[in-house]
Amino acid sequence: MKILSSNIRNLTGGRGRLLHSSLAVLALSGAVGTLHAQEAALEEVVVTGIRASITESVNTKRSANAIVDAITAEDLGKFPDKNVADSLSRITGVSVTRGFGEGEKIAVRGTSPNQNRTLLNGAAVASADWFILDNPSRAFNYTLLPSSIVSALEVYKTPQASLQEGSLGGTVMLRTRRPLDMAQNTGVIQVQGQYSETSEEWDPSISALYSWKNDAENLGFNISLTRQDRTLLREGTEVLGFENQDFGRGALWVPRALGDAYFEQDRDRETVLFTGQWRPSDSGQFTLTYLDSGLDANNSNYNRYEWLNGNNGGTIDPATAVVTGSGVIAGEVAGSFAEYYVIDRVSYSETGSLDLLYEHNFEQLSLRARLGHTEAEGGTSRDRHYGWGAPLDRTEFNGLSHTPYLNGQVESDAQLGTRGLGWMQENARVMDDDENYASIDIDFALDTGVFNSLKSGLLYRDHNKGQMMTLTRFHWLSDAMHADGTNAYKSGDTAGWDRWFSPEPEFMDGNLNADLLGNYTRNRSGAPYPLMNIHAAQNVIFPAQAYENAVTVLNLPENWNVEEEILAAYLQADFDGEGFRGNLGLRMVQTRVGSRGYNLQGDPLAAAIDMLGGYDLLVKAVDATTEDFNIHQETLEHDYTEILPSANVAFDIAENQVLRLSAARVMARPDYITIANQESANLDTQTGRRGNPQLEPETANQFDLAWEWYFAEGAVLAATYFQKDIANSVINSTSVDFRFDERLGEDIPVLFIQPVNGKGAKVSGIELSYQQNFGNFGVIANYTYTDANSRDARDSVNNPGSGLIPGQSENMANLTGFYENDWISARLAYNFRTQWYDGLSEFGSEAYIDDYGQWDASITVSPWENWDFVLEAINLTGEELEYYHIDEARAARLYDNGARYLLGANYHF
Repeated sequence: MKILSSNIRNLTGGRGRLLHSSLAVLALSGAVGTLHAQEAALEEVVVTGIRASITESVNTKRSANAIVDAITAEDLGKFPDKNVADSLSRITGVSVTRGFGEGEKIAVRGTSPNQNRTLLNGAAVASADWFILDNPSRAFNYTLLPSSIVSALEVYKTPQASLQEGSLGGTVMLRTRRPLDMAQNTGVIQVQGQYSETSEEWDPSISALYSWKNDAENLGFNISLTRQDRTLLREGTEVLGFENQDFGRGALWVPRALGDAYFEQDRDRETVLFTGQWRPSDSGQFTLTYLDSGLDANNSNYNRYEWLNGNNGGTIDPATAVVTGSGVIAGEVAGSFAEYYVIDRVSYSETGSLDLLYEHNFEQLSLRARLGHTEAEGGTSRDRHYGWGAPLDRTEFNGLSHTPYLNGQVESDAQLGTRGLGWMQENARVMDDDENYASIDIDFALDTGVFNSLKSGLLYRDHNKGQMMTLTRFHWLSDAMHADGTNAYKSGDTAGWDRWFSPEPEFMDGNLNADLLGNYTRNRSGAPYPLMNIHAAQNVIFPAQAYENAVTVLNLPENWNVEEEILAAYLQADFDGEGFRGNLGLRMVQTRVGSRGYNLQGDPLAAAIDMLGGYDLLVKAVDATTEDFNIHQETLEHDYTEILPSANVAFDIAENQVLRLSAARVMARPDYITIANQESANLDTQTGRRGNPQLEPETANQFDLAWEWYFAEGAVLAATYFQKDIANSVINSTSVDFRFDERLGEDIPVLFIQPVNGKGAKVSGIELSYQQNFGNFGVIANYTYTDANSRDARDSVNNPGSGLIPGQSENMANLTGFYENDWISARLAYNFRTQWYDGLSEFGSEAYIDDYGQWDASITVSPWENWDFVLEAINLTGEELEYYHIDEARAARLYDNGARYLLGANYHF
């Protein structure tokens, strides 16, 4: 990051020194102090204490104008949730992705994560992903934020003109604590240990919060410091893409490759949140909020797989193939090729923001002026690849089970150890995201008929998101490494050159003597095969000597930047009368997009090598026809304006019943990767993606109807119907181009997918919720039904993903039971969603996730006034993530993240 992240590290002297200096034990849990007064009435699930909060949430819900769900900090302390996304999953209509066992991204009401927005105290928060396979997106990565820093979570399901646009599903508002609203010299310290079932490791979590204000209560600050470690191990089996082909049984879906994956990661999350307030007069107040959150996410991925569909090996024997539905689920492949592939990555993700807010109350109006900056950076700063390949006799597979045969027997661990190094490379891919923003909001008090307030405002945002990717290679020959007069790459006498590595069949010509895989294996620790000792291998295969003649080039199509200039203005009128209340508004938004990327003629790899100079022979070997690559950066521009009306009204139709109506037009800008002037290709699976900077935003006309019955003290039964008519949905078009494959040394066809605007979709559904206390016991339950249908044609073979809506589960449900008295609080919670389409995988195949249900539990014991002892369990039953491809019988992946258990103590002062 250009400003905040690097400067934050300089100012604090490094995250570690800051977090370990003044406080030896750091913690933050639950709410300290009262909540900042909210501008909108909220449907709050829990406020302070479980039983008391039920009654308060019912009263607040009853007086709300819009449809807004919320969880407060007391709830975060009770739920077994270590980050914000896990907490949001308890809300009706909210779904969460948990690819690595922890909530990462959220979606609301049948939308995908990139169609929802997250704001921190009303302002944008930059986000960047650590995972190499994640593309730059509008979706916020919640792994950056521990739930302990947040005082309230609000999900706006119906918009209002004063709320920032950009969401088709919902807008999540994260609220943090303000010192002038808290008691003087208060705080909390928390120490926890977390045990992960798969890694069998205990990891510490330490955090603290301190809040101060002067006696005059016009100057104060609070600071929270959090550190959470996690040793992550994910075991799984995965198909590396599917291909529709005819191997003698007609056109069928067949797996490209099948392997056992073993993923290890050390996560280290550190978060600093500082809030300062100064009230120079009774009518004016400054609030400064500073956030710095970083996640070190170094990881290693092992995979032992076999090619099954003709890539580097044989094809499926038609006589042995077992066909179910539209594809093959079992069979035998003679002459298959196997790879033991290891990727070791240095990965990270960090975000920072600095926000200044001034609020002033005049006699007839109130003013809010805001100025801020936020930025994020993340990705993989270095990934090293180790490929150990060998031909096999055959491979038998059945579902996700596969058996390699070598020399007439099942390949043994000893035989696996005889494989030689067939490939090595190093890459880097880093994403950045930053935004400068300024806004002013004015609220005029009215006494004109039923209208009591007129709100207006302006917002300016200058947003940039992009990525940079480089390739480091150890086997390329420069022209000077060839004998004089040589006119073809690697021809003639090449005795004078010096290089580190040469792939098969010439690998013995390089200076590297990697020897055999068996020299680097270590204790498998429960893995399905011996694991390579990465430290030992990198000392031999990637020493300093390896870089003396290595070459690093830009991966030109994957280097790009998108800039958006956004100007928004709104007008909103609030009203109330006898038995009704609500608001009407209009928001106008202008967006200017500039998408910058490399433009060139010919093969992108050849063009990148040509930029080095002195590699003409290699350039011609990759692309023999292009004389002038004409490499230059080009910015493609696009702009659009949207008018977004909204209306929310609530009627008190009876003494204990409320009827709510909402209608609005909403918009979601296309995801960054879809409008980037870029291209990416996976040559192993012969699939690729391109951006389209001319995409229009997705828009929707939405309608909500809600009924609520308050049938007893502290109890409510509610039902909501919602409908979204979506236009300009983003779909894919396909085309085939040729790209040079380094490992094969030849051009291969690549199926490129490029987004275009489609015909749209219709999403409708019902939300049901119920909550009630029974003495010391209580229950909270909700259910969401969603029906989503695309208007675009379905063609899974020629256009994967067409006619589908990502992220939509037909059924979602939450059930929480609790017990609470003066010294103990216990919860048992179940979160469930039915199958959903998860989008195209990194291999270009449609990926679906089967039904998923997770049990969580927590017990808090408070034997003394200032002490709490906590036991939590996450994913109690060890639910696995099961993927399939189109037909449920055709398994695609299976991942086991295991259960986690936390034991800790909180001290309040």
